[in-house]
Amino acid sequence: MRTTAGITAVLVGAVLVATAACGADADRDRAGTEPANGSARTAPGGAALGKGALDKAALVGTVAGYRVTRTAARDIPPEGGYAVNRKECAPIGALIGGHLPVQPAAEVFRTVEPVDPKDATVGNIWLSSYGDGRAARALAAVDTAVDRCRGSFTTVGLTYHSVRRVKSPGSGEAAFRVTADVGGQRLTMNYRVVRSGDVVAGFYGVNMLHPEDGAIPDAVVAAQVARLGG
Repeated sequence: MRTTAGITAVLVGAVLVATAACGADADRDRAGTEPANGSARTAPGGAALGKGALDKAALVGTVAGYRVTRTAARDIPPEGGYAVNRKECAPIGALIGGHLPVQPAAEVFRTVEPVDPKDATVGNIWLSSYGDGRAARALAAVDTAVDRCRGSFTTVGLTYHSVRRVKSPGSGEAAFRVTADVGGQRLTMNYRVVRSGDVVAGFYGVNMLHPEDGAIPDAVVAAQVARLGG
C-alpha cells in the first residue's frame, strides 16, 4: 500500500486503465464472511493478535464486485504516518500516511480494486491489532480529530482543504472525507475506521472520475468486519 500522496499517480493510471478496458466478465465469487478460526477480535488472555492471526482474518477474494488482494511488500507504507502542521490534525495525517495514530502490535494490508472495468473506485484496507484497550483509544483519537481538524492543513508538501465527517451506518466507527488539490485536480479521499474488539480496520477509497463514489462499499466493509467477529 502506498501512502495517499505516493499512490496518487498510480491511482490515476489505474483509473485510466479501468475506463479504457472493456469486455471483462464480472467475477461474482464472494470472499468468505465468516470469522476466521472463530472470532479474531481478541487473542487469548487479552493479548494483541499477532500478524499471522491478523492476516488470516483479513479479506482475500471478491466481494460485491471488488477484488481484495494482499498488498505487495513494496507498497506497504513506512511506519510513522505523516507529520502535519497542526497538532489537532495529527491523527488524520497518520491515516493519510497509511497507519492509525496509535502504534499497533501488528498490521496487515490489502488492496481493493473493482472487477468492473467501468468502475474507477480503488483503495486499501488495513487491520491493526491492539491489547490493553488501546483499540478504543485509536478509534477515539481519529473520531476526535475529525471534529477538531477544521480548515486546511499541510503535510509532505500537500495542502489539504477540508476534513468532513460522513454519516456511517454502524456504531464503533468513524467515517470522513479529506480533500486536496494534486496535480491541478481536486482529490477526495474517503476514510472509514471501524473497531471490532481489539482490532481496528481502516478503509481508504478514492475515485478520480466520480469523487462522490470513492468510498469503499458498505458490503466490502461488512464482509471484513464479519471476519473479525463483529
